[in-house]
Amino acid sequence: MIDYSQFEQWVRDNVKVWQPCNIYPSASIGRNVSIGTFTEIGNNVVIGNNVRIGAMCFIPEGVVIEDDAWIGPRCTFTNDRFPPSPMEGWEPTIVKRGACLGAAVTVVCGVTIGEGALVGAGSVITKDVPAGQVWAGVPAIPIKEGKDEYSKTS
Repeated sequence: MIDYSQFEQWVRDNVKVWQPCNIYPSASIGRNVSIGTFTEIGNNVVIGNNVRIGAMCFIPEGVVIEDDAWIGPRCTFTNDRFPPSPMEGWEPTIVKRGACLGAAVTVVCGVTIGEGALVGAGSVITKDVPAGQVWAGVPAIPIKEGKDEYSKTS
């Protein structure tokens, strides 16, 4: 028998999941969230309120996305720096409130993307991104400091 209680809660919370998606039952999804098609959200992932996740994203266990973040299509998060390793070796990743990741960003585990930060499309994040900064490149580097017209928290 299928337990539909999670889906009923999502309806009450205005969560939109564009099918097909794979969302593990232990993932926590906030209110007013939109999840694009072909996205996978792993066990124990935490997604805050008012978050937009584009199509074809991979978000594994250990990722926390805070309120008002925007995750572009085809973004990939990792949780294992040296795969395959036991879960004890996995590292958490945090996307702070209002951060925006462009299309096809790869986030290597163990980093924090700061509040209101902006990451350019196609970038690879290997280090912490401070709040309000704009980073881009492979590997990503800071290209602008401070709040700007693109920041949701300025």
